[in-house]
Amino acid sequence: MTALAGGPRIVALLRISAPGRDTTPSARSWCSCGRNLAAFGQRKVAALIADHTRHRAVCPLLTEGKEAA
Repeated sequence: MTALAGGPRIVALLRISAPGRDTTPSARSWCSCGRNLAAFGQRKVAALIADHTRHRAVCPLLTEGKEAA
């Protein structure tokens, strides 16, 4: 038995990088279900953020057990 057995774990992650002026922002959307997407540029990053939010609402790994609550 490990120390983290049954404890919290990361299931989905959205990483956004906007390093500063005159640079290209980037984002990566990852989920335990196999999702692994990346976007570069302001419009594509904004679209990926919206898509990540939609994914969190429909992914079975993230919605499991929410129906009972």
